[in-house]
Amino acid sequence: MCPGRNEPCYCGNGRKYKHCHLAIDEAPLEHRYEAAQQVYARNWTSTAQAHYQAQRYHWMAEQIKPFTPHRILDVGCGSGHGILALFDVLGKDIQVVALDENPVCLKAAAQILVEGGVDATFVKRLKPVLTTEGFAFEAAPLVGPFDGRCTLVEADICNDPGMIQALVNDSSFDLITIWLTGTHMMRKFNKDVRSKNIESDGMHRLYVQNRVYELADRILKSGGVLQVVDRSEAPTTEEMRDDCLNAHRDQASVTSLDVKTLEYLPYDEPQTSRTPMIFTPSTSGRVPKQFQPAITSVISIKP
Repeated sequence: MCPGRNEPCYCGNGRKYKHCHLAIDEAPLEHRYEAAQQVYARNWTSTAQAHYQAQRYHWMAEQIKPFTPHRILDVGCGSGHGILALFDVLGKDIQVVALDENPVCLKAAAQILVEGGVDATFVKRLKPVLTTEGFAFEAAPLVGPFDGRCTLVEADICNDPGMIQALVNDSSFDLITIWLTGTHMMRKFNKDVRSKNIESDGMHRLYVQNRVYELADRILKSGGVLQVVDRSEAPTTEEMRDDCLNAHRDQASVTSLDVKTLEYLPYDEPQTSRTPMIFTPSTSGRVPKQFQPAITSVISIKP
């Protein structure tokens, strides 16, 4: 039996049922993937706006400002608040290509960017279909170069050969960012995600980050930068810093990238958040009962 609208959702993530699984449960089976994308976009936009207003996205952008990047690939752009902060901090002359598999997030991002004075183009190219093995995407071709001020591309980092090839063909990026990546509640029913035996949001986040490390090795210029920003426990000791850096060195071990620096920003979960932080353990596997949440920025360089 489903809970009431204002009762906690049965999935245990702390949200009210009306902000969580209600719309998904009420949708026809073949449209539940799209319903989950809509729920995620609505919830994440609320959280992202709080991060933007608190200047957390600006702090992330400040970490890569010394590298003076011009051409940027942003993976998992969400509602676009992070991209707007990139333009705020790095200036209006940068060029951004942003990827996300959620078209509702991309539409919101386009509107937020235009309202912020940034011209943005939305490239819609994925159609979710229900198969016997789970949901899959029918993907339209993608052809570069991407020469607009900001190009928002509907793409699936887990399995999208057309997108990968287009980026490789256009491999002139100074910087790749992947900030606070997350996913919606039906993502685990995606056929390609299921084939990787990914069973949790944390596993999905690490898989996406691994894919981005590999992609960065292929498309970054020499001297280019990869910035991975994640939610974690504040690494307040040398042991904790080493634990976090070693986790990223393990992720980068199949590439030529050199993991260089770790910085962090302690923060408290926004009171308006509908997408609470999910803790991902580092190499030690330690999961504390209580901890100071932090946003961590790890910088890697391509030789």
